[in-house]
Amino acid sequence: MPRFICLIMLCLAMPGAFARAGEPVTAPSEASSPGWFENPTRSRGLVSPTALPLHAGEGFIGQQALFITAAELGLSERVSVNVASVLPVALAVGYSDVQFNLLAGLKLSLPLTERLHLAFGAQGGSFNNNLPGMRDIHGVGAYGILTYGTGDGSLSLTVQPIVTWEGGDNEGFVMVLSMLGGFVRMGEHWGLAGDVALSPGEGLAGPFAFATAGGRLLGQHWSVDLGLLAGKHLRHYKGVSVVPGASLLFHWG
Repeated sequence: MPRFICLIMLCLAMPGAFARAGEPVTAPSEASSPGWFENPTRSRGLVSPTALPLHAGEGFIGQQALFITAAELGLSERVSVNVASVLPVALAVGYSDVQFNLLAGLKLSLPLTERLHLAFGAQGGSFNNNLPGMRDIHGVGAYGILTYGTGDGSLSLTVQPIVTWEGGDNEGFVMVLSMLGGFVRMGEHWGLAGDVALSPGEGLAGPFAFATAGGRLLGQHWSVDLGLLAGKHLRHYKGVSVVPGASLLFHWG
């Protein structure tokens, strides 16, 4: 079970969003809604990323799923870098079983048409810990994302192969995580988002699946996600684990 929990954390932190997407919501004209602003969260869903890029110099930092400190920065109109870690929260609450944790990566976005975007990315990191029955976990992953829509309404398919291995082991474990996610902006300051994900291979902890659903409050320089995550190990554990989640991020640019 600890391995399964850590793999879920790894997938949440890797940029590695299914609500009803339908046709993208068209932003009202400036005359009809002078307060309407570009969605600052368009590059991500509740869990999964989108292929929509950040602008050069645009970014965010904050707590994703509360325990993950995450940040992303646009280096250009097509390239962004990201980092994520649970270490700041572990240190803040005095949890000594997590010694070090850092994931870092890069994403390249390519617009195919006005509404269709393709993105590729890679990420790697380590999870060093003293959790019972588990050694340190290391991982590297790549992903491809196809997104249809705009910042106000989109549907994304992400395929992410991830190679993980435990400290002291020469054997690596391969898992392929597939995610379908979406976001729809229902008003100037709120929208709905969600994801469904499946990893059918053995990997480090066997096949598993999870789903998220929730709402997003957003302003020009902040966003708050509130939702639920339901996860299930498909082989070794019965039942479904459901936990609430929240993300609070500050945006700039």
